[in-house]
Amino acid sequence: MSVVIGSPSGSATRYLDPVQMVRGLWRHRDLIVRLTRQEVAQRYRGSYLGIVWSFITPILMLAVYAFVFSIVFQARWGEAGGPPRTGEFALTLFAGLIPFGVFAEVVNRAPQIILSMPNYVKKVVFPLEILPVVALGSAVVQSLISTGSCSPRASSSSNPSPRSCSCCPWRMCPLSS
Repeated sequence: MSVVIGSPSGSATRYLDPVQMVRGLWRHRDLIVRLTRQEVAQRYRGSYLGIVWSFITPILMLAVYAFVFSIVFQARWGEAGGPPRTGEFALTLFAGLIPFGVFAEVVNRAPQIILSMPNYVKKVVFPLEILPVVALGSAVVQSLISTGSCSPRASSSSNPSPRSCSCCPWRMCPLSS
């Protein structure tokens, strides 16, 4: 007994074809941008400082990392044979945690992303394939703000900044496409 589930020309192949998926995302790009902006604003809505928290949080994290790794643990980061540089280890660690934060946020939100928006799923015809892209966009916006807080510290250092901090935005390019 053979069971035919569906023909290859059915609607399932539309979702499995990468070209069609990219076309669908391109078709809904305005909606993706609008929902990403709404999600970034909604994240800090109702808090005392609002969106200013997205700028304060990375700076405080960098200050805590610098204190813990430079003063408490006295970690040194430098080239072999060269003078040890204080604070650079914390900056390098922070630059590495920025892309990890994007990955962690998107992976943690992925299982609940459709269930968290029941009005979009049940009441209107809505392209569900854009919801993960909106979550990714929101995480990338937050990480770009963190990168902005990392860059002035790296450029104000008397020593050359670590390559990991200057490459941080380039590491996220595959995540945003």
